[in-house]
Amino acid sequence: MMRIALVLSIATPVLLAQEPPPPRLSVAGIVISSAGDPIRKATVILRAKDEAGISYTADSDANGRFVIYDVQPGAYVVSADRQGFMSDVDGAPGAPPPGLKVEAGQSVTDVKIKLAPLGVITGRVLDDDGDPVRGARVEAMAYTYQGGKKELRSVAQASANDKGEFRLFGVDPGTFYLRASGHNRSRGIPTLGSFAPTYFPSTTDAAHAAPIDVSSGAQLRGFDMRLRREPHYSVRGKLPEAGHEGAERMLQIVPRGGLEGHFPSSMRQDDETFEFMDLLPGSYVVIGTVSEDGKTSVVRQPVEVVNADVEGVTLNFLPAIEVTGSVRVEGTPHHPLDNLRVFLRGDVPMMMGQSSAEVKPDGSFVIPDVVPDVYEITVGPTQGAYMKSIRFGDAEVQEGRIDLTQGSGAVTVLLGTDVGELKGSVKKSNGDPAVRVRITLIAYGAHLGRGDLSRSGFTDEQGKFHLRNVAPGEYKLFAWEDVPIDAPQDPEFRKPFEKQSVAVKMEPNGHQTAVELTVISVKASQRPAQ
Repeated sequence: MMRIALVLSIATPVLLAQEPPPPRLSVAGIVISSAGDPIRKATVILRAKDEAGISYTADSDANGRFVIYDVQPGAYVVSADRQGFMSDVDGAPGAPPPGLKVEAGQSVTDVKIKLAPLGVITGRVLDDDGDPVRGARVEAMAYTYQGGKKELRSVAQASANDKGEFRLFGVDPGTFYLRASGHNRSRGIPTLGSFAPTYFPSTTDAAHAAPIDVSSGAQLRGFDMRLRREPHYSVRGKLPEAGHEGAERMLQIVPRGGLEGHFPSSMRQDDETFEFMDLLPGSYVVIGTVSEDGKTSVVRQPVEVVNADVEGVTLNFLPAIEVTGSVRVEGTPHHPLDNLRVFLRGDVPMMMGQSSAEVKPDGSFVIPDVVPDVYEITVGPTQGAYMKSIRFGDAEVQEGRIDLTQGSGAVTVLLGTDVGELKGSVKKSNGDPAVRVRITLIAYGAHLGRGDLSRSGFTDEQGKFHLRNVAPGEYKLFAWEDVPIDAPQDPEFRKPFEKQSVAVKMEPNGHQTAVELTVISVKASQRPAQ
């Protein structure tokens, strides 16, 4: 018999050298107020600049301190959020929060985030007899810029209690105008002496309102407002005769300047007549539609209310216009031009009808049921392209506006793709880099007034900037330390600063890389001479 010998080999364990685990990276710092006091319970946000990166959050403790553990190396922006506070960073309004870089093997320990406390305004709303106006609406108004136009808009609201007391909180630092409004109605019917929207201290004219300066964390008290009674009027007229009982009619009246601050009106309407009631003196537009048998007629009728009811208004309904056209692209886009839409924007809010349409794959578009009026036409989004020309019928359009009051026609929009880029740097008056200041590039020359060609951005931590997708043409370049957002689009605003701009001529597919600017301080220019 054959014997098989088994040899057992017992392996002796061998200890292999292993790499030590990477150090645990963290980002730590403190959240403080503008005065240097620690802020507790603030949410700190560490957001990765790379869209594929990881973002982190943490809360500050009772001493304002925070620590975020296990942070991956990379580039981040850091910010904090706390109710009753706003970001307080160096740079122009709207500038991105400061960035930081987490290097492999190195934690960050000295992050300091500043928040500015918001303001509070309190007072009372009284009638002309000194009695409280319960439920009055109080608004903090501020001048802002929309589409390059200066407008007074509501930025904070509150309601008065049964004692007429109001408290506006969370108010950003700045200059504001208080406006109060209330209704004096009897069983829902406005009386002849209804309250008019009234600005502090007691005026119905915004031009005579008293400005209120709110500093960081200000607690402003004693702003009592006495509402003014003003006569309210009606606008009456006849409706066109309907073709059959199934006709659908819609009417509205809006201020010609837009809906901001509009004092609500009431309306009566039957098959033959209409009446808009409770209107203050001013300029209005009656807008409406009549739909029957699958066809739509529209109206946009100006009305002036002065010091009496307006009688016998005749509404001239016209067939709605169908705006058709095409969008063509010249050259090869730098980016895909997906989801393009054509937009119409008029001076009066488009409460009815269509204002935009999708561009089909073959470049065509159709906007139905458009009210005959003058519109600015734009196309978007157009990253890497710009509107090179617009033709309406056989004529080229100036400043991107088409007049539909004389009828419709085919609209042809040509998009150019020969865009360039502009690089440069900004310095302060002492020669230091101007960090996170706003850059605006405004079209001049043949394209003056073309807001769609403007470009904007911010300088980085070294005071450098990079503007892309710049269409060929003549421009002026500005660098702003403290400019209100969108204000540079207003020619009257930027006129005093044009000597501090730099003229730029962009060639097709141009690349300019050595533009130098000195930052403009709007506040400094507005200080009275000593």
